Amino acid sequence: MSNLFWPIYRKLESEFTELSYYISIDKQQLKTYSIKIADLILRAVSECENIAKELCKKEKIKFRDKKGQIRDYVTFHEYIEELDKMYNLKYKLVACDFENIKKGTFDIKHDPFRKERITRNGKDKEIWRWYNSYNLIKHDRIKNFKEANMGNLINSLAALFLLNVYYMDKDFYLTNEYSYETIISKIEGFSEVFKVDYTLIPKQSETRIQRDNFVDPYSYFEIAKPYSTYIIETDKEYKTDSDRGADLIDKLESKVMLYKDGVLTRKYDNYELRDHKTVCSIVASLNKSTNNRKK
Repeated sequence: MSNLFWPIYRKLESEFTELSYYISIDKQQLKTYSIKIADLILRAVSECENIAKELCKKEKIKFRDKKGQIRDYVTFHEYIEELDKMYNLKYKLVACDFENIKKGTFDIKHDPFRKERITRNGKDKEIWRWYNSYNLIKHDRIKNFKEANMGNLINSLAALFLLNVYYMDKDFYLTNEYSYETIISKIEGFSEVFKVDYTLIPKQSETRIQRDNFVDPYSYFEIAKPYSTYIIETDKEYKTDSDRGADLIDKLESKVMLYKDGVLTRKYDNYELRDHKTVCSIVASLNKSTNNRKK
């Protein structure tokens, strides 16, 4: 089935870049608000809600009531909380940097799923500010029009971009060359506006601490891993497209029937299916709970 989310994200991103020709994006302009920005926020966050639901379906995450029955109604917060357990979303960083954003506009990278604590009516609560602003705009646009600002739009798009990257679930690999530039260009090629973080698992020979090093490579990897959407590994056994093709050929071959002397019989009595894999020079895969283990 074709991806129904990515084309919509690309359309929103193109409208955002077009907007940047009319509104200069720098620190002073992040509070700028408009009807067009309100429209983009409403559409972007609505997409976040839809893709979060589908991601949970894809990952076979189920929500049950106290009686163990599958629930019909699930909140966006619940979807993200479950996805956070698998993807560590609250730590994931997204850089926003393209030609129409003034350098230095953002002091740090965006972490759209890290909640911030606010006090409202004397009570403390934790929110995603961009999502809170979306709800304020949706339910009372006139009163909360200033929430439809450039800063909230950028964070909404960053959140949607990150969810789309996980939904696409793309791996990248090279079979016979150690070209990190090629792999990184693929990871950075999703968007002209946003970039996710990545980190490299060091080779075993590189994990020894050298006398003149302050930090050994593996310690650096452990620090960077929670913030990285992609993990890059070297000399890893991986199922390539060719291996998947070989698996399919094996399955078809195992079911071949022959017609001989008026009898239809299998060509092979005990055909052994192989799990084809290739040792790749470089593999970049999404950082999920299944590959958060130490290598």
